[in-house]
Amino acid sequence: MVLLKRLFPLFAGLAMLLFLSSCGNSTSSSSTSSTSQPASTPAVTAQVKTASATVGGKAVTILTNEQGMTLYYFTPDTGTKAACTSSGCIGTWPPLLFTGTGSPAAAIKLPGELEVYANANGKQVIYNDHPLYTFSGDSAPGQTNGQGVGGKWFVATTDLAKNTATTTSVTPTPASAGAVIVKTASATVGGKAVTILTNAQGMTLYYFTPDTGTKAACTAGCASSWPPLLFAGTGSPAAAIKLPGELEVYANANGKQVVYNDHPLYTFSGDSASGQINGQGVGGKWFVATIDLAKNLNK
Repeated sequence: MVLLKRLFPLFAGLAMLLFLSSCGNSTSSSSTSSTSQPASTPAVTAQVKTASATVGGKAVTILTNEQGMTLYYFTPDTGTKAACTSSGCIGTWPPLLFTGTGSPAAAIKLPGELEVYANANGKQVIYNDHPLYTFSGDSAPGQTNGQGVGGKWFVATTDLAKNTATTTSVTPTPASAGAVIVKTASATVGGKAVTILTNAQGMTLYYFTPDTGTKAACTAGCASSWPPLLFAGTGSPAAAIKLPGELEVYANANGKQVVYNDHPLYTFSGDSASGQINGQGVGGKWFVATIDLAKNLNK
């Protein structure tokens, strides 16, 4: 009994030491767990980048998306309203949309304003109040095949001027009967001086030999490179001068397409300025439409 009394303080001390050691290990474990989970910081993605390109014979700095694909603007647009919204239009010209919060970022500091405005396409990225798009006709970074298409699509450059269009001018006014949709110009084609047909903006018009007057063989993807000349009015389209052939409108897969002597008419995405005839002879099936173009006999 005396021995037990003498050993009791020793046992009590050992028990206290084990308890304190256990508490220390628990505190250390808890501390390690709390410091092993670093706070996450949302990454900022550069939605717009830049690249060097030659456009219209001039070296410029263009805007591109994250993948390096060229960005374009559409002249009928305003900063808050997009004129390219139909499935057919955005299928050819996909809008650059923003899915984050705040403002989109650029890879470098831009001289203009990069913002996001909500329009019919969604939260579309805009530069200096120009909604931005890519072009389905570009298959690799550096390509600018959309430049000048329809006289309304152009490559977006870093020095793109502020868009001053108002929302009232975004929706094109339908052409009324008698509206001039076809003009003429002088050009040298195949070494011969001829009078060619152009659209209202002076861009050369072409015909495609597989077409008939009522059926277009160039539709969908083809029509991206060769935009059909369409008529939005009523009645018949007019020419700036009296033409020797018949200028009419036929409904086909492209819409109400303007035809001359039963040849559906198109512009060419490879022409970037009035007077160019880069589409002449392409594929052995595309040719400049002249005023003396013979009647299309394809059935």
